[in-house]
Amino acid sequence: MFAESRNTTRIGVGIFFLVLLFSTSVWADKKLIAESADKRFANYEDGTTLDRKNGLLWMTRDYWQMEAKWVNWYTANEYAQRMSNKNYAGYDDWRLPTPEEAATLYDRRKRNVDKDGDKIFIDSMFPEGAGWGTWTSEEKRNKAITVSFKDEGGQAYQDKISGTDAFLRLVRSGQRDAGLNLQ
Repeated sequence: MFAESRNTTRIGVGIFFLVLLFSTSVWADKKLIAESADKRFANYEDGTTLDRKNGLLWMTRDYWQMEAKWVNWYTANEYAQRMSNKNYAGYDDWRLPTPEEAATLYDRRKRNVDKDGDKIFIDSMFPEGAGWGTWTSEEKRNKAITVSFKDEGGQAYQDKISGTDAFLRLVRSGQRDAGLNLQ
């Protein structure tokens, strides 16, 4: 009986290590291509950028860079659904960021350039030529919040349809485990 208990324990430990190995290998398959100087952001070759500070996984390029046009709020939501249906970068849960999530990208110490050549304050791990802000998921009647990465940053309500001078950067909730070494 004692030997049988030992075998059961060994099998349990073996299964545990297999599960651990499998869960970390999912991220091991993502090839890191660059890191920000402060190690906060990591760019992967699948077109995603991990924010290690809060565990969010962003699309590296925004809607303007991928589609070369502005987007209203309704089209932004349709685009998030389309990218999820396409399983972009292997994920099916792309969405508009919350205002709080989008605001975490703004950092006055960081310098980048938007599509018009104007300064925006997001990390250079995101390529130059992006839009100056993003739509968010927060809405009130016929308006939704956009977050700006220009000047002093901030949030403003824009009309969901006619607020076409708006941009979009999709996000998904990253994982704070699986060997990512998030800080």
